[in-house]
Amino acid sequence: MSNPSDLLHAELRSYLRGYPTASVCAAMTWRGALHVEGLRGKGTPPATDALFSLGALTEVFTAALLSVMAERGDVRLDEPLGNMIPASLLNDEVAQRITLEQLATHTSGLPHLPPNLGAAPANPDDPFGHYSASLFGEFLRNYHPRQPPPHPSSESFLGMGMLGHALSRRMALNYGHLMRDVLCKPMGLVDTTARVTEELAPRLLQGHTAKGKPVPPWTFPALPGGGAMHSTVGDVMRFLETNLGRGETSFTKALYRMQAPRVKAGSFQRGLGWNVSQVRGKDVVWRSSVMGGYVGFMGLSIAADAAVVILADHGWSLFSALRGRVPLEAPGLALMSRFLPP
Repeated sequence: MSNPSDLLHAELRSYLRGYPTASVCAAMTWRGALHVEGLRGKGTPPATDALFSLGALTEVFTAALLSVMAERGDVRLDEPLGNMIPASLLNDEVAQRITLEQLATHTSGLPHLPPNLGAAPANPDDPFGHYSASLFGEFLRNYHPRQPPPHPSSESFLGMGMLGHALSRRMALNYGHLMRDVLCKPMGLVDTTARVTEELAPRLLQGHTAKGKPVPPWTFPALPGGGAMHSTVGDVMRFLETNLGRGETSFTKALYRMQAPRVKAGSFQRGLGWNVSQVRGKDVVWRSSVMGGYVGFMGLSIAADAAVVILADHGWSLFSALRGRVPLEAPGLALMSRFLPP
């Protein structure tokens, strides 16, 4: 295996050239050896304890919450929404049959975004900030799917937001407190949070457009399970190492369960919250994100005993967006493939 720093620079060279003012934090682990680094094409690299918005990487943490709660006996994976959300809110019998597992594998049939997202005046700089609990409640009351689940797997931010909402209702705790109490505190994730505290705020890197223009933070008042988490590469790596079977062993079974391929989704499969790709005959589980002026990638392989996390504070270019290429996805998967046995 090459020098970890050389490896990282080689795979991120193209990204750093394309986004020269982006602050990037990356961490890799292979067979227990950890490497953490801050990188930047032009200017001073960021401190490795910098805080980023995780965007859609939040979905893996929401699915982890589900799996850990299922392991504890708080919920079942096949539990229907009708058991979690009162009929006064979710009154459609077909919708009530959607299970927590279907939300976590994107097979619920829910649309990607809430159909009533445009029902109230929106701030383009914070597209979900206006989407309140009352608007979400209005969606639930008026949701009448034609066909019962499961459906072919199709990405749904709304579905992951609904999963976070259902788990919060079951435990009578808001999403941030539930995540803190069930996952973050017991796992030792001291810098992972749905709400950036005054203590953490100085370490939060502002999000930017691809060209480096600052972007105000995105907020998710009604659907935090889809995108509200913030973290550092160190904390995300601690989470990934726990997924590899290191760290807090009481989580091992629940986190392994998430990685099993469950449904087909185009060129890859989905586990609970994770995408699962075959690379040289081995499963690599991963998730990428581009949201609110940040991009991110995290992936792991049990077969390689390796994991990678890369976080950056610039969104994607128009070129990348038009082609649907999440900027850090290709280098993240390339790094993962380097660790796999030949």
